[in-house]
Amino acid sequence: MAGDRMRLGAFGVGRMGQVHLEHLIALHQKGEIELVAVGDRFGPTLSSASRLLNELGGSELAKIARFDDPDAMAAAARLDGVIVASRTGDHARDSLAFNHRGTAVFVEKPFANSIAEAADFCGRLGECSNRRVQVGFQRHFDAAARAALDWIARGRIGALQQSHHVLQDKNPPPVGYQSCGITADMAIHLVFEAISVHGFELPCSVQALRFVAPHYDDRAGEGANVVHTFCTWTDGSVAHLWGSRINSAGYDNGFKLIGTEGRIDVGEFVGDFGAITARLWSGVGEDRGRQVEEAMFPMTRPSARHPDFYARYAAAYAAEVSAFIDCLRRHAPFDLGPDLGWKTLFVANLAEASSRSGGRRFDLVQADGSAIATVDEAAAYASAVLAALAGPI
Repeated sequence: MAGDRMRLGAFGVGRMGQVHLEHLIALHQKGEIELVAVGDRFGPTLSSASRLLNELGGSELAKIARFDDPDAMAAAARLDGVIVASRTGDHARDSLAFNHRGTAVFVEKPFANSIAEAADFCGRLGECSNRRVQVGFQRHFDAAARAALDWIARGRIGALQQSHHVLQDKNPPPVGYQSCGITADMAIHLVFEAISVHGFELPCSVQALRFVAPHYDDRAGEGANVVHTFCTWTDGSVAHLWGSRINSAGYDNGFKLIGTEGRIDVGEFVGDFGAITARLWSGVGEDRGRQVEEAMFPMTRPSARHPDFYARYAAAYAAEVSAFIDCLRRHAPFDLGPDLGWKTLFVANLAEASSRSGGRRFDLVQADGSAIATVDEAAAYASAVLAALAGPI
């Protein structure tokens, strides 16, 4: 019965929003949810989403409510949960519009432009924020990454010494894309990967460099197309994050984890479409230098409307939406709440500031030498240490 299903909606239905909308349509057609409303403050984007509803959802979903204002949608739609994938600058206010009406929110990363905005957002959410907001980190639900984390948890590579994370786009960002800077925009994905293998602990230092390689159309006005970020942790381990907008042969995303007893390689480049691999190599004993385990996972065949990264992460995007809905049903806290959202934003924006200041190193400690533990402490650090630099952190 429709009355027994969770009532879901989506606000912000552009490029990323339509990826999520596809999954909501599929879940509606399976009878697992009731998709009751979509919205976007930009008319052409909402019209595009309406065409997708007509194409994939048929006559039933072609008639669902449309809104151009999040407050109006929150008041009228009576939602149990909503996916917010509007422009980055609108993520926080759109999320709050629904949350203040008692609607749980899945919000795309980053949920704010600056750490000051993130602190304000978290403050407005109040207590138990991880029961009110899930932040969209699809890599947490990627099967290949989960295999790697399982090998780490089982001690298969010993103590982690270094990790290398790569994200290379096939094409420049589309016209109208809102970027907080290439380093912040690309690093937030890789920061998540890096801190996920450190128990989601903040690094103790961050520094980055940015470059402009030739033969590139900088449609987003980012001023660079290659970035390298380095993070260190208190145990001495190092993460290297490499982002690039220029890999014409295809979308490239993978990482390597190197430890005292072995190595893990995830996501070797295969062009536009192929198997996603996770490989475990031994660094000790008779098997030293040999591959001792492998897992392979299929990509999802994209259509012409899908973004370049869809094939690699479609299954993970579907899984994160399903996890959000499952937590709603069970009245359970979300695994990826605002705490993780501000941490990744903080590190990514520090990397952006470092790359714009010639690779300045930022040591993430407070004036008294203690570690940064809360979003308010992170905001105070950004205000005190980075006030002389151009742009918010």
